[in-house]
Amino acid sequence: MIDLSGKTALVTGAASGIGYGMAKRLAECGANVALCDIESNVKEIANEIGNVTSTKVKSAVVDVREASQIFAFTNEVVDEFSSLDIVVANAGVWTSTDPVEDSQEKAVSDWDLLVDTNLKGIFLTGRAAIPHFVKGRRGFILNIATDHICPPPGFATGGGTRMDIYDASKWGINGLTQSWAKRLSADNVRVNAFCMDATDSEMIRYASQKFNRQMSEEVVDSWMKPHQLADLMLELYDEGSDGRTGENIGIWLNHPIELPPRQGILPSRHP
Repeated sequence: MIDLSGKTALVTGAASGIGYGMAKRLAECGANVALCDIESNVKEIANEIGNVTSTKVKSAVVDVREASQIFAFTNEVVDEFSSLDIVVANAGVWTSTDPVEDSQEKAVSDWDLLVDTNLKGIFLTGRAAIPHFVKGRRGFILNIATDHICPPPGFATGGGTRMDIYDASKWGINGLTQSWAKRLSADNVRVNAFCMDATDSEMIRYASQKFNRQMSEEVVDSWMKPHQLADLMLELYDEGSDGRTGENIGIWLNHPIELPPRQGILPSRHP
C-alpha cells in the first residue's frame, strides 16, 4: 500500500459498503480520514477505523443533498486537519422506478430522492471541496458512478427497465467529471469516476431483493468487494499530478480489476 501520511481524505456515504471500504483503506495507508453519511452509525464506523489504524478520524451525520451540511463539514475538515487532498464522492441511493406503473406522486418523489442524492450530492460535495483544492494547488476527486454508463465491451449502456431515474442521475455525473477535469487541470486537480459492476453493498442487496434475484453464497461471492475498489482507487491516486483525469473507469465482473490503459486526449470543441 502507498504511504498517505499527512494527507487528508473525505469520503461520503462512508457508513457501509464501498464508502466504508474506501475510508478504511485510506486510513490504513496513514491518511487522516473524514467520514460522513446520512446514517448515524457513521460515528461508530469512524471509531472502529480509528481504533484499528491509529490515524485521525473525523465523522458527522451529513445529508449530501443539503448544501449547508456538506459545505460546513468540508470546511470543518480543512480547519481540523489543515488540508484536503482526496475526496471520494460515494453517497448514493437506488429505488425501483417504472415510467408505466408509477403514480405521479411516486414519480416526483423518486426523482427528488435519486437525483438529489446521486447527482446533486456529487455536485455539492465537489463544489465544497474544489475551492480548497485550488487554494492548495492539488487535489483528487473520485466520483462513484455505475457500469450502466460504462459497460464492458460488447454490451449496451443503460440499466434495467425500472432504473430510468437512477440511470439519469448517474449519467449526469459524467458531465461533472469531465467538465471539472478540464477546468481544474491547471490547478493540478484530477477528477475521475469509477463505473463499477455489482459490488457487495447494502444497495445491491436491497435491489436484488426487490427484483427477487438469487442471492446464494455463490452469487454474493462473485460480486466485487469494496476493498478491491479501494485498492484500485489508491493505484489511481498514485499516478500523481500527471495521472489521468476526466475518465470514466469501467470495473466489471469476470474482468480483471485493474486500471485500463489511459485514454488518448481528444481535442475539445469547447473552451
